[in-house]
Amino acid sequence: MQLVLALVIMFSTLIGAEFLLPSRFWSEELGNPVYDKIIPAKFGDWAQLPGAGGALVNPVQAEMIDKIYSETVSRAYVNQKTGRVMMLSIAYGRDQSTDTQLHTPDMCYPSQGFKVEAGRAALLKTPWGDIPTVQMQTSMGQRQEPLTYFIRTGDQMTTQGSLDRNLARLRMALRGYRIDGLLVRVSEVTRQDDAFAQQRDFVLALLSSMSKDDLPKVIGHLGRASR
Repeated sequence: MQLVLALVIMFSTLIGAEFLLPSRFWSEELGNPVYDKIIPAKFGDWAQLPGAGGALVNPVQAEMIDKIYSETVSRAYVNQKTGRVMMLSIAYGRDQSTDTQLHTPDMCYPSQGFKVEAGRAALLKTPWGDIPTVQMQTSMGQRQEPLTYFIRTGDQMTTQGSLDRNLARLRMALRGYRIDGLLVRVSEVTRQDDAFAQQRDFVLALLSSMSKDDLPKVIGHLGRASR
């Protein structure tokens, strides 16, 4: 059944590409977000470490970034109480209606030399609703880097698989929009057992610091529900 549905979606997407040709971009409905300005340098107990973004793993090989993404943001934040450092990476594509799709960490981390040891789906419960996330254990030599990521596709929070994202693309095309996409990744170089709990708290603090106008640019319709 799932295979049949996937084939229907693929066929519908092709039909849409030829005949629907949405002329409006969902990014325009969001106000053409610029995430480098939207994401605060300080929130809660976290403060940005100047010049630390270069230490992050790029979402894809450098020569592909301009083709796939409209904007990427890489930052590191230090917790002013505990001293722990969290890395934040944001990849945004204004037009996800073509073959230039977001690259998830399970695809790009191995290409950077990392071993992906484990991955699981996890719901992040927030005051605005549940966000589907993926938690992964990755390593490179002695470096242990657990990470959490989530994806917004148009006005929906979508899961790891391409089927969910293709459904979102189709729904938005039928509404007359070219869909955008956002991938948010949070990671920490640590061997501590509470890494995923720390990442959850970091994301909650970040979202709580954002304005009602900016929340939908990160978590889609969940953010609009707070208005």
